[in-house]
Amino acid sequence: MKTWLLALAAGTWLGAQTPSPDALGALPGVAWADAKALATAPADWSRAQWGEAGLCAAAVLGTALLLDRTVDDGMGRSQTPGRTRLARDLAKPGGMAGLAVLGAGYAVTSLLDLDKPRSVFVDMGLSAVLAQAAILPVKVLAGRARPVDGYGDHAFKPFSSRDGFPSGHAAQAFAMAAALSARTDRTWVSVASYGVAGLVGLSRLQTRDHFASDVLAGALVGIYAGRAVTGLDQARRAGKRVAVEVRPALGPGGAGFTVSARF
Repeated sequence: MKTWLLALAAGTWLGAQTPSPDALGALPGVAWADAKALATAPADWSRAQWGEAGLCAAAVLGTALLLDRTVDDGMGRSQTPGRTRLARDLAKPGGMAGLAVLGAGYAVTSLLDLDKPRSVFVDMGLSAVLAQAAILPVKVLAGRARPVDGYGDHAFKPFSSRDGFPSGHAAQAFAMAAALSARTDRTWVSVASYGVAGLVGLSRLQTRDHFASDVLAGALVGIYAGRAVTGLDQARRAGKRVAVEVRPALGPGGAGFTVSARF
């Protein structure tokens, strides 16, 4: 703990001394600007883009109607104490442990004055936090029971303590994966990052904390946040005024988002 606090303090001091757009003191303002951009982006979507978003929503709905019960039944039958322990370990990147690793990475790269790696940790951290923030109101409005609650896959009670939809772990894991993938030109890094995120999603199914549609919805939110935040922050670091456009995309290979920037 003392080492962590020392590294964070050193990173804070260096951030204050170095004129960097990723200095610790600048991050709250950056997070607010990114949040507003993400929240208002759909207002500029065309009819075609809204149609694509509708297809993504239909994919989540179709998963809920056709796969949720079947997948959960299979996971329930395959549960063993060992698999449950492994699944809980695999889920850690989507929880507080994942955020702690990002915080430590930010502190160390600030201490060593490594601007580019630090900017990657910033993009991943902001993506994760904003993805989690985006799903909170949905969780409250949906009020979906978790599989372990025993109410079935059609149990919704808005404004209750139920918070199964969407999956926060999946949203965070895929947000970090999307941000890291967007910042690298190495295929293996993208494959590995999305692979880890996929394992987080599967682990939430194995422990019966979520239905398949919860995980898919969380993953889509995370990918949206990760790609959009990275595009916005890269433009900010370059000092350019750009319009970053994030479009939903659905094709034979699956659902996701595409990002473009207009200079």
